[in-house]
Amino acid sequence: MASSSSQLAVAVALALLVGGAWCATPGTKIAFHVENGSSPNNLKLLVKDAAVDIVEVDVKEKGSNEFLPMKQSSGTIWTLDTPKPLKGPLSIRLTAKGGGMRVEDDVIPADWKAGTAYNSKLQFGG
Repeated sequence: MASSSSQLAVAVALALLVGGAWCATPGTKIAFHVENGSSPNNLKLLVKDAAVDIVEVDVKEKGSNEFLPMKQSSGTIWTLDTPKPLKGPLSIRLTAKGGGMRVEDDVIPADWKAGTAYNSKLQFGG
């Protein structure tokens, strides 16, 4: 039978493998800034304070089961062009370079405004 300290070491190792890429200062929240020039058919999103390299950003509309991939336009700004207006609130899925994924449900409200930052609801910590 494994000792409790061995079990704890295994649990810590698994936690680092699964979520280690997201380790940040305790209490850190990610900010999603809807950039100026965004419209219901053209969302431009700046992801701030993620503490990791983001390699994918996806958006899901209210009532949808499908995430739509955003394209990295410059630096940490991600864009999504749609033929019909996006229906909020919007959920955001982030994928980190080293692995790991976070989903922020309904983080951008239905009545979002360009030039506004919306904070994650989850607090990330190391």
